[in-house]
Amino acid sequence: MFKKILIYTGYVLITAALVAYFFWSSVLTAEETDKLHCTEIKVAVLDSAKNRFVSPAEIKELLRVEGITPGESKIKHINLYELENIINNRTAVKISQVSINRRGILKVDITQRRPVLRLETANGGFYMDETAYIFPLMRSFTSYVPVVTGNIPLNIPVGFRGELKNNQKWAYKIHNLGIYLERESFWNSMVEQIYVDEKGVLSFIPRVGSFEVIFGEPENIEYKFLKLEAFYNKVIPAQGWDAYKSVDLRFGNQLVCKKSEKKSEKKINKNLNL
Repeated sequence: MFKKILIYTGYVLITAALVAYFFWSSVLTAEETDKLHCTEIKVAVLDSAKNRFVSPAEIKELLRVEGITPGESKIKHINLYELENIINNRTAVKISQVSINRRGILKVDITQRRPVLRLETANGGFYMDETAYIFPLMRSFTSYVPVVTGNIPLNIPVGFRGELKNNQKWAYKIHNLGIYLERESFWNSMVEQIYVDEKGVLSFIPRVGSFEVIFGEPENIEYKFLKLEAFYNKVIPAQGWDAYKSVDLRFGNQLVCKKSEKKSEKKINKNLNL
């Protein structure tokens, strides 16, 4: 009986000691945090090798405007969630992560938006990123992606950033074309500028060749490029680079080619093997 009492007493004492330890530790930690200042700001733009829309200096200046100064600002006064929201509202920032370590270093990791197309509209130039998000061109950096010009059927206000609410169907079609070109490096290097006519027909002149490619609506994208590949691999070697003024990809498994000299149409639907 006496032995059990000693055991229970020992458990109580150990429990009390642990409670006292954690209590005073939390008090000391709170006191230390209350005194801790931001000692340094470190900004990392994680994808700066590909795009340079955002610079560490720009983010540090933004934090300074928000009242955060190394050596002066107390950690307890810094709202990390609010800072992330402020940084995320910068034009080309996709997501930011803000944290503070025990040494008072404020760390900001930034991922930028990745453009797949550039849209030149009556209200200015805009990028469309891999999620179909729209944001204005930046003075500090130009991303070399295919440029869409002409009668773009999208109403994009000046300075707009966000997802479009008007004509979303066409927006996602052109977005899919941008995604395809980004994925297929050969075609991405060949297609520099895409023109949209008044009927919504897309066309472009590839970097190699003097002929116009009439693409049609931004749909059946992969199949149309397979047809264009067949044109390069089978028609050009037989007829020469200057034989045709245009090649039209809109008609099923046919290539409708307009000759440069006689300007006559010739339908090619044999041996395309698509």
